[in-house]
Amino acid sequence: MDFKKNEKYASIAFHIFLTVCACAIVVFALVNLNTVWSFVKKSAVILSPFTYGFIIAYLCNPIMIFYEERLFAFKKAKKDMRKAKRALSLALAMLTAFAVIAVMLYAVIPQIIESYEELGSQLNTYIRNIQTLADNLVKEHSANLIGTQYNTLTELLSAYDISFSFERILTYSYSVLTVGTDYLINYGGKIVGGVKNLLIGIIIAVYFLGSKDKLIAQIKKVCNAVLTRKNYLNLIRLGRFTHKTFGGFLIGKILDSIIIGVLTFVVLLIFKIPYAPLVSVIVGVTNIIPFFGPFIGAVPSAFIIFIASPVKALWFILIIFVIQQLDGNVIGPKILGDSIGTSALWVIVAITVCGGYFGFTGMLLGVPATAVIYVLFKQHIEKKLRHKNHPIHTEFYKTDPPLENIVDPHLVLIDRDTPVPEPTLEDDIEPPEEPTKKTININLTALKKYKFKKGNKK
Repeated sequence: MDFKKNEKYASIAFHIFLTVCACAIVVFALVNLNTVWSFVKKSAVILSPFTYGFIIAYLCNPIMIFYEERLFAFKKAKKDMRKAKRALSLALAMLTAFAVIAVMLYAVIPQIIESYEELGSQLNTYIRNIQTLADNLVKEHSANLIGTQYNTLTELLSAYDISFSFERILTYSYSVLTVGTDYLINYGGKIVGGVKNLLIGIIIAVYFLGSKDKLIAQIKKVCNAVLTRKNYLNLIRLGRFTHKTFGGFLIGKILDSIIIGVLTFVVLLIFKIPYAPLVSVIVGVTNIIPFFGPFIGAVPSAFIIFIASPVKALWFILIIFVIQQLDGNVIGPKILGDSIGTSALWVIVAITVCGGYFGFTGMLLGVPATAVIYVLFKQHIEKKLRHKNHPIHTEFYKTDPPLENIVDPHLVLIDRDTPVPEPTLEDDIEPPEEPTKKTININLTALKKYKFKKGNKK
């Protein structure tokens, strides 16, 4: 006896099966949360070479493209020539990346070590200078301000039963700095312990870059096989937008931070600020974090300089303020452009939330991730508004709904029988366009043509 297939019910049964399996997996994960988390961490360690490889390949890819399209831009290259061009561009990109890192480490690490050792050796001198300054201030002004003459700060505080010691505070502060440095060294030791994974990651990155076109084509082939054409196109467009957002932000932010670090170093040397190499590295590294980065780097740097010279610390704060204004208004916009396109509020939300969950990585990647989610949500909302034939631009909703001619103003809530006018797309208000250089050039060109015609008539 033949049974005719019912594709509709088979599809329903298949989706029900997938739903049941997904629910079972979620329940199992919630019940065995510790086991699942251990498995995730172990998987992350095992896959770390591929993670390193992908990150290295992603950061070196723009350099390789630059060499491939500018230095080896052969016309009508044969297939074998294209392979040679890719191999040469890949080799030069990796050499360029290693050379930049080596030069930075060679120039920065000895200076940092020297600054750190000098800070430790001069600490006792700084303590005595600060305590002497405080004692002189108390001796000169205590009689006028308090009415009783005291010769030292310790004597003044003892009279009010306050135990206070500059030496104890600064020594404790230096011990905290030492512990933090030891922690960084130990953490660096763990990183050194993972050199094997990093080296494997470099090899994987070379393979990623060498065969990236084929890998991307294979991924597209699989996606096109399992998805509908519309979903496939949407997935590719989403991938390209995400790549544009993340790539533009990360590479631009790294370049911006390098420029700020070098600029800070040069300015600090000009003003003879102590510990210029160490402070410049701190400022440059923390500048990678959007919005909060300058504050995170300025506070410990100002404290380090304050120990050596309180006056120079004030100059440093002023210098950092000027540099950050220059970065925020000139350097940053020139490099980053509109790669993010989100408001400052969402940047703060992204850094706070993602930084709380994922630390430094969350602070760095949370902003472009939020930008992608923001654009997807915005498009989804505008799609729903179009289906309802309602305005989509935000300018319209600044005055919607109008207070007059809708309902009785004494009613708080509108009942079912009250007619409510629906807005349409014709009521939409587009955001005002700012004048650009292009429009000004067009106007000037038109003016020149007008003068030329007028002169011919004469």
